[in-house]
Amino acid sequence: MSLDKIGNWPVDGAEARRKAHLVKVAKENRLNLVWGQDHPVLMELCVSNDYMHAGEIVIPVGGVGPRASEPVSHEGDAVFYVLQGPATFYIAATDDTFHIRDREGFFLPAGVSYQCLNYGSSPIRMVFTVAPGL
Repeated sequence: MSLDKIGNWPVDGAEARRKAHLVKVAKENRLNLVWGQDHPVLMELCVSNDYMHAGEIVIPVGGVGPRASEPVSHEGDAVFYVLQGPATFYIAATDDTFHIRDREGFFLPAGVSYQCLNYGSSPIRMVFTVAPGL
């Protein structure tokens, strides 16, 4: 699969809504990509269209320091749910950190820049959804 599918994976959003398509996306059919130039993480997209993006992020363990995602903000609200953590979210604008444990969620309003850091000894696994079209 290629990056040209971002924004219309697994089907074009407008077409799916018009035809009332329901699409099952099994783990082996997710759109996998390594996201981030300075801080690469594994991202597995289940949905990526004009209405929402949803999938799973895996942040590997560090080395001499913590591993982190790229600093990013989204045009829409975002929700993260930690499957395997803990995960630390850092908000640069306010210099706040939030520690999210397994089976806890974290909401980020649109436009808030953040990084997710892994201070632990095992990878972080989180599911997420971003709703830019709402």
